[in-house]
Amino acid sequence: MPEQTYTLKTVDRAFELLRIVMDAPAPLTLSEIATRADTNTSNAFRFIKTLEASGHVVRDDQKRYSAMIGGGGEIGLTRGVELLDMIAASATGGRSSAALAEALAVDVPQVERALGKLRAASIADFDEVTGEWRLSTGMMRFFRPLLNDQFLARFIRPVMRELGETFQETVSWFVPNGWEQVVVEVLPSPHPIRYVLETGARQPAYLGAAGKAHLATLDPDVVGDFLADLDPVRLTQFTLDKAALQAELRDIRARGYATSDSERVEGAASAAVAVRGPDGRVMGVISIMMPKFRKTEADLHEMGEMLKARSHALFERGD
Repeated sequence: MPEQTYTLKTVDRAFELLRIVMDAPAPLTLSEIATRADTNTSNAFRFIKTLEASGHVVRDDQKRYSAMIGGGGEIGLTRGVELLDMIAASATGGRSSAALAEALAVDVPQVERALGKLRAASIADFDEVTGEWRLSTGMMRFFRPLLNDQFLARFIRPVMRELGETFQETVSWFVPNGWEQVVVEVLPSPHPIRYVLETGARQPAYLGAAGKAHLATLDPDVVGDFLADLDPVRLTQFTLDKAALQAELRDIRARGYATSDSERVEGAASAAVAVRGPDGRVMGVISIMMPKFRKTEADLHEMGEMLKARSHALFERGD
């Protein structure tokens, strides 16, 4: 007689999908969850929506799912990173526990336990006067390797200074971070009217010259899959046309640089090029950014050609 079991297959299946989401190093799309669970998207959708309704998983603005909590009812790593993002994005530089809990759709005690751990690690601080949480100056220890990076110091900064002196416009260095970019270094324009991005700011890779220069270096099929599920953010009056972007990326691959007009910042124009290291790996993107009234489209392409030439010449001396 076969051994009697008391498990419910639907419950087992739900836990299987939850484990898949919890164990993933990054949020997953519905199709990725279905593939890992070896099921169709329709079944995966019903299970995931049930887990979402019960507060076990959450969907972000890119339609990707991550676990809401870790073991013991604590906020997990993915949600902890979201917590830091929300604090960093605050216009006042800080947010209250209640506001953070509401934004994350979790209980205030959960948020405060997580913030307590971040405070103990010198990553977040609590302002007793305002009652808000802020990022701690202790966070700087994570940035030191980036700022002291030898590639940046030996190769990129000299090129940025040269471009800044030549064009008298803001020059920025972006480092790819998944489907985003992080502003690592900025050399502001000397003009009183200028555009300067904040160091450490994160930007979507599907907007702006710098973002498109990065996307153009990736596998077109991978980029196509990403865009197919993308719900794009809108930072200016510019509206993303996915088909037009795919066509533009083909042009960027052919000519070697990208340009943009008011995609990330209203009224700003830019030119950018992806910089590859000696091994061919993309190390980052150099961008020149300025008010659009100051440069013509021909000027942007001249900048693009200059950027391409300088990036190709980086290692010609055998450095």
